[in-house]
Amino acid sequence: MDEKLNKKINFLTGYAIVSTVAFAFILFSSFNVKDKNLNVDELTLKRLNLIGEDGSLRVVISNETRQHPGRIDGKDLPKRERPAGIIFFNNEGDECGGIVFGLNKKEDVVHSGISFTMDNYRNDQVVQILNNETYKNDNAEIVRGLMFNEFPIGSSLTSAITKFDELNKITDPEKKKEKEKELESTEGSRRRLFIGRNTNNDNGLFLYDSAGMLKMKIYVDKEGKPKIEVINKEGEGKNILIDSN
Repeated sequence: MDEKLNKKINFLTGYAIVSTVAFAFILFSSFNVKDKNLNVDELTLKRLNLIGEDGSLRVVISNETRQHPGRIDGKDLPKRERPAGIIFFNNEGDECGGIVFGLNKKEDVVHSGISFTMDNYRNDQVVQILNNETYKNDNAEIVRGLMFNEFPIGSSLTSAITKFDELNKITDPEKKKEKEKELESTEGSRRRLFIGRNTNNDNGLFLYDSAGMLKMKIYVDKEGKPKIEVINKEGEGKNILIDSN
């Protein structure tokens, strides 16, 4: 009986080993097959990463919890809250734009928005299509339109982040604010053009100079009156359109 039992045990042990090795071979082989196509009718997931042949990211589609923090100059930005959407990455794996959307409710305030952006090389967004809505009680603050911004040539987001982090070491609030304003003027973005509806419910074309100062407005105001305004260096506007009505 002992000899027969030992034979059975040896057989089962050998069978288990062979089966395990065969299963492992099939499993790992399936992961190593290149150019394998997968056809499905429906896919449900929380995040999808599209990568290049070198393994670096090209597109991330994610919910708000798992969204990528962004990547510039080959380094991921610190983890931060970002809306759900699609983030694009260039051939170097750095973020270059995206489409994000979300809805926030806090007490009696509702904020809803969607944004399609294109980024400056090694920097932040310079082209944006935006719908931004904020509702409180019976009041609405809405911005809808196309925006063009620009950064100083040669500036980079990583450099600006490093310099702003250094300013956090300043303990004097007034001095810190002054230095932040100076840094914003040298490395921050400048608005150059906006086409759409602003928070005043003026709909039209708004033009800015190289410093980001508003210089001209061609629009129809919330009362339905057409206007063409030029803005002086003090920020004062003068309507140069003679309203025939």
